[in-house]
Amino acid sequence: MPMNAQMKGVDLVLMNIDNKKSVTIQVKGSKAFEPKKNELRKYGHGNVGWFYLDEKTIFGATAEYFIFLIYVIEEDAKIGRRTLSPHSIVIPTNKLKEFTKKYKKIHGKRFSYYFWINPKTKKAFDIRDEQFNVDEFLDKTGFSKLNKEIV
Repeated sequence: MPMNAQMKGVDLVLMNIDNKKSVTIQVKGSKAFEPKKNELRKYGHGNVGWFYLDEKTIFGATAEYFIFLIYVIEEDAKIGRRTLSPHSIVIPTNKLKEFTKKYKKIHGKRFSYYFWINPKTKKAFDIRDEQFNVDEFLDKTGFSKLNKEIV
């Protein structure tokens, strides 16, 4: 939900109150998608999060960072239970724009991002259009980069 009507495209503001630095963030979430057998053979453990974003959302973004929240279905073989584990891709908007221009095809007026997360290998990549790697923005690594912006 937007912070307020004046901050369209910004969901969160991260602020260091000591030095007054701040970073604006747009958050996007995806439901958990059951991985297909051929996807597991091709990409390994994990599953995909799907984001279908308007061209304006990417290239007209006012937030400095995007956070993509993806739930991975994980199975504990010892107890025979499946759980959902949340994972995040925390990426600077300028880097997302760069990747989009270089690797994505537009579908109508939107881009489809299919981020595959493999929590065992700590790998993350987009499998739609031309594959590109986003490991450096996954989970703690991505949040660490974000935190450096306000220190």
